[in-house]
Amino acid sequence: MRIFLMACSIMLSASGAFAQALAPMEKSVTTYTDRFAVQLKAYNPYPSAQRFQVRILNEDGGPARGVAATAHTLIVPPNDIAGFYVWGESPVSRHIEVCLTSQFFATGEGAMMRGEVCGKYIITRR
Repeated sequence: MRIFLMACSIMLSASGAFAQALAPMEKSVTTYTDRFAVQLKAYNPYPSAQRFQVRILNEDGGPARGVAATAHTLIVPPNDIAGFYVWGESPVSRHIEVCLTSQFFATGEGAMMRGEVCGKYIITRR
């Protein structure tokens, strides 16, 4: 059994598995005003266009207040990157989480299963 598991892990690592991505996944931002902005990039490694919903959460997992994104839904072409911004109010210190969730198109095309990737960001005002 142990040899079988090792063989499976080697095959999976060599197969070049695809995964949606958010860059950067983690970032500390320092701002000198009461506002902040972060540039993020969504990556679609799949051979068809993908639709992603952008969600911004606070450190407790609830919706973040006083924060917005340039788009609530992104359509990313095949093997391409789409950039977007998240901005908002900056108290002395703030932790937010930005999540991309893959969604179906109205035609039923796009994501075969729901995937989600999240990044964590710390905003500090000086």
